[in-house]
Amino acid sequence: MTLSARADSLAPFGIASAYNLVALGTVDSHGNTLIAGTISTSADVTGRMAAADKILVGTTVGSNLNSDPYGALATFGFVSTNGLAAGTQFNMNGGGNAYAPGTNGNFNFNDGGHRVTTGGSGIDFDTLRATLDAQSLYLATQATTGTALGLNQPGHNPSWYVLKGTSTTLNVFNIDSSVFGDGNHPIDIDAPVGSTILVNVTGANPSLGSAIYYNGVQHSGDDAADVGILFNFSTGTTLTLNQGFSASVLAPFAILNGTGQIDGNFIAAQIGSTGEVHNEEFIGSLPTDPGGKLSAVPEPSSLLLMGTGILSLAAAVRRKLSN
Repeated sequence: MTLSARADSLAPFGIASAYNLVALGTVDSHGNTLIAGTISTSADVTGRMAAADKILVGTTVGSNLNSDPYGALATFGFVSTNGLAAGTQFNMNGGGNAYAPGTNGNFNFNDGGHRVTTGGSGIDFDTLRATLDAQSLYLATQATTGTALGLNQPGHNPSWYVLKGTSTTLNVFNIDSSVFGDGNHPIDIDAPVGSTILVNVTGANPSLGSAIYYNGVQHSGDDAADVGILFNFSTGTTLTLNQGFSASVLAPFAILNGTGQIDGNFIAAQIGSTGEVHNEEFIGSLPTDPGGKLSAVPEPSSLLLMGTGILSLAAAVRRKLSN
């Protein structure tokens, strides 16, 4: 993997790959909102941000896009589809123009950009939501290719929970929320540099217990070492990141909150409080749905499976894939 600009066809999350934070929202079978696609972090976001509904709290955006491999996909650096809350103030330091209909809120553009209030945002959130819902559920069906070695492993801190992968291309791990949330035993991912790492985490309310290590090192900030790591939460309805987290997240059914600094792409139904957010876009090569088996699978709303019904949807998708 390289950090150079990459073609649209290679963007792992479509247009969402160009955004540091994406709030998709969820809807019912009639198109009514169940979880509003809002973002309400007041922390600095060094990349772009996009909300299917609104960005509710003023902050600073676009200060350091780093290599920005998918930036060309983004029409705007800031998308608040349904406008802004009154009195909010945003500082745009990079990433391009801001899309925010209406007159509420204000921008200070330090990169020569401007506010756009009419026309489209360049993001079809209905299509993006359905696509990323299906992608998350498909990734959750992937068989483990690595090994969960656990604690007391030679060459590692004995308190670390080691996930060992040997593939130079793709390493898949499946863990539950108790491992993810263990505050006494940080996860250390031991895998070849440059490989894609997919960690599927099960459980309705995962909460990170300790910082994540990659090959024995805890990375943070603008360090690009972890741009090939994705944590997928296909069954999560909430996700809490109160520890430093340097990897990307796909959690299209979950409300994401936390206080820890986070670095990567973060895609969720809704995004609340966070620590400082750094733009390190995921550039891994993920498995794709062979033959489009998920193409006819609607998002949860269309199946009338809401809330805990997400688990039923995941099971339905797995049955579909086995046929």
